[in-house]
Amino acid sequence: MKILPHLAVALLFVALGCAEFHQKQRARAAQQYENLHTFIQDTNALAQLPQPTAQPSAWASLFNGTDLTGWKETDYAGRGNVKIENGELHIENGLVITGVTFTNATVLPKTNYEISYQAKRVNGSDFFALLTFPVGDQHASFVTGGWGGAVTGISSINSMDASENDTTVYLKYNQDQWYTFRLRVTPENLSVWMTPKEHPIPLNATVASVVKAYQTEAATTGQTLTAKEAEAALRAINPALDKNIPARETIYFPGEAQIIDEPIKDKVVEMRAGEIELSAPFGFASFQSYGVIRNARIRRLPKKSDGK
Repeated sequence: MKILPHLAVALLFVALGCAEFHQKQRARAAQQYENLHTFIQDTNALAQLPQPTAQPSAWASLFNGTDLTGWKETDYAGRGNVKIENGELHIENGLVITGVTFTNATVLPKTNYEISYQAKRVNGSDFFALLTFPVGDQHASFVTGGWGGAVTGISSINSMDASENDTTVYLKYNQDQWYTFRLRVTPENLSVWMTPKEHPIPLNATVASVVKAYQTEAATTGQTLTAKEAEAALRAINPALDKNIPARETIYFPGEAQIIDEPIKDKVVEMRAGEIELSAPFGFASFQSYGVIRNARIRRLPKKSDGK
């Protein structure tokens, strides 16, 4: 087949044009890669990029489960015995207050951290697992079952102690029953969660109606429980269930619930004046009660933490 001369010239210009176009595209792409390479190496530009969201640190145990290494018995007058037994911290009854204090304040975070621990009251009728902890440059105490056995709250906020400020809650603590507390400290807030969680008793409630209420609640978390299973779970943490319900006393459902959510920005947070100040910067104490503590641990939090 013959190609006319003017057509051959046209095809040649088209071919040259295509080649030039592809060459320019390759040069442009190369320039983009060069720019990208320069940007990655530019530390000033990288400094402007948003930082990835930080995660809480791993939990660290506060006791070695064998002895009081890292701790000391708090120098309370008339204090009772303190011992480690079966990996648990036993704070026995004293004339007034008995407790232990952490000895290395320099390693303690002052804010943006959580503490979790389990505690039970063996006997007595007052606080059995009071926790003193740092709040910035000050300290405060989380009271469990004070003022006769039921008051729970933070001492002190704006010079008001745990029995009279906005953190005050009244809870019934069963003797020899484990409770888990999780306390969070941030510059803006003090928060506490407790397991198990309190369940209000409605008027005319019966064991059957409370069991049904727990079955319904459990279903919202994906658990399907028979009435027998639900009742067994309730009786395990409410030994006097048959008595508590008609008396409309506190009963507990399995699970965690927030019991304190206190904004502290622009508020004065400090310890209640008195002998309890010996627990600072960080310590556990009981008041004329025998308390046992286990699984005490701490972790650091990101500067901003909105999740549980």
